Amino acid sequence: MLANVFTKTIRDRQVATLIGALGVISVAVMGLGAYSDLDDTIAELYGSMPEAFLSIVGLSDISNAGTLIIGEIVNLMAPLVLAGLAISMGTGAIAGEERNGTLGVLLGNPKSRQRVVLSKSAAMVVLIVAGALITWSGSLFTALAFDIDMSMLNFAAAMTHVTMVSLFFGFFALFLGSWTGNGTVSSGTSVGLLLISFLAAGLLPLVENLADLAKIFPWYYFNSSQPLTNGIDWGHLAVLGGAVVVLAGGALVGVNRRDLKAGASHGGLIQRLRFHPMTEKIANRLRGKAKVSSVVVKTASENQMLAVIAGLAILYTALLVGPMFNGISDVLQDFSKAIPEAMLALIGGVDMGTPEGWYQTEVFSITMPAAVVVVTAMMGARALAGEEQDNTMDLLLANPIKRSKVVVEKAVAVAVIGLGLGVATFVGTMAGSLIGGLDMSWGNVAAASFLGALLGVFFGYVALAVGAGTGNKRLAVMTTAGLAFVAYFANAFLPISANWSGWARLSPFYYYLGNDPLVKGLNWGDVVVLTVLCLIAVGVAVPLFTRRDVKT
Repeated sequence: MLANVFTKTIRDRQVATLIGALGVISVAVMGLGAYSDLDDTIAELYGSMPEAFLSIVGLSDISNAGTLIIGEIVNLMAPLVLAGLAISMGTGAIAGEERNGTLGVLLGNPKSRQRVVLSKSAAMVVLIVAGALITWSGSLFTALAFDIDMSMLNFAAAMTHVTMVSLFFGFFALFLGSWTGNGTVSSGTSVGLLLISFLAAGLLPLVENLADLAKIFPWYYFNSSQPLTNGIDWGHLAVLGGAVVVLAGGALVGVNRRDLKAGASHGGLIQRLRFHPMTEKIANRLRGKAKVSSVVVKTASENQMLAVIAGLAILYTALLVGPMFNGISDVLQDFSKAIPEAMLALIGGVDMGTPEGWYQTEVFSITMPAAVVVVTAMMGARALAGEEQDNTMDLLLANPIKRSKVVVEKAVAVAVIGLGLGVATFVGTMAGSLIGGLDMSWGNVAAASFLGALLGVFFGYVALAVGAGTGNKRLAVMTTAGLAFVAYFANAFLPISANWSGWARLSPFYYYLGNDPLVKGLNWGDVVVLTVLCLIAVGVAVPLFTRRDVKT
């Protein structure tokens, strides 16, 4: 009984785990290749850095390109990728089965709810451990290929911490999914906690009076002890491991106490308001006139919870970063002065001693694009492939609407949500600037927010195209996530090398922040490139969907 659910989960998720691990390894190859001739510059640069910044990187001593890249792998790339995979597995374990209408079939066999949860949990542990081992061995092989000395680094200890923090977020998603049955709440809340925890654990220790608050966030127990330098911290692992056990136990209680759904669909907020007598007129006005297709509104409505969670996470982060700048501006200025011109790419190519550089580093470089890409990629994957896998495509296509129009209107919904997240970024950043008295240009902030939204919409359309061609939602999400991951680090690493810098233009991220919109304003050439990329992705999706035998 246990083996069937366990092995099926392993089979369903093994490709995604392999793609994630290979993505991290590919970034290691790019990073070591681009930085391999900058050992002396790196040693001089980081030798003058404040201890607080080295602790964020997870190393007390960075003497060459190898230690820098390995530090970024184990403290940023690997945990974000593996934690993202774990969140996907935890969300899909119960809430995903309910949404897909397959939980009733699963429990119709002689399997208890507890066995299903335990089987799914065991599979998640095995897959995350396997992903960590593949990442570890692949990175070690890459280091050997570039003749990087790893003898002074505790890579095994660091990857052990990576594995445990990833499992924490996976079991947190499982816990929420077991109690709510809502995959959007489970994944959205877990991703939000991951991003906020990452930022809080890195930023709070820089402010003397707030340093202890970092201990309430799980990311603190992942890398505050610098396991790559100091080895395993068994106390911190015990905290994360204990939390995993408590969350697993809570998931078992939640799945036993709740009436599980057998796949009944849930309309979004606007859809429910349309059928309530007190709000029907308002909802219909929001929905638009008859000539505006309901496919757009329905698609946006179905993804509104995830979009709201992501928007609030971006807004909260942008709001917090503004007033924090004044408390650590002296440290940031010292840090920026020590960085040679050629090394500015390490922090996004900006001066962190300025409000614009600070915001680009903390909001626009990672938080905003990560949140927008996650939301739009999930929307794009669900838009067509999700309809097929939920067996609702036949109902949609039974209406007098062409397949090409379905694709276009799904794409419009992705654009609406993506631009909405851009608005949340703009509002949060301007509010943070106002509270902190930073006097940032609203036009430049709007430019960066708009370009970030366009970037997210493009990756959403990539997921739409993959889903249109394959009908596989999971493959669409993972392919898009892998492409975005590699593109992000290609844009970060390749410009540092004179021999490789030209290749950075192949990354969509180059047309997002490459021309420094927070300082220089909107570059219309970047708008044109990102818009053309979006149109190409949708143009590919239309024939793929119209010519394929769609599963109904």
